[in-house]
Amino acid sequence: MRAGGQRIVEEYENGDSPEVVCAHDADKLECLVQAVEYREQGYANVQAWIDSSLAGLRTDSAKALADAALNMSCVEWQRTYLR
Repeated sequence: MRAGGQRIVEEYENGDSPEVVCAHDADKLECLVQAVEYREQGYANVQAWIDSSLAGLRTDSAKALADAALNMSCVEWQRTYLR
């Protein structure tokens, strides 16, 4: 069982399958949305966090969601995409 878990971690860290790319994009998107929420709450030093999250996105769908997150309020984004 341990070896199976280790293979999954290795695949996530080193793989380039569509599933791994999607998982990485999901992680970067979550970071970006969190940074945008912090920015809306008044935290000023989040732009580098937003920029690095954007730079790590690889799929068109993740880039479209990121664009929406950056151009909507957090409440509007949640109402639109988290139903």
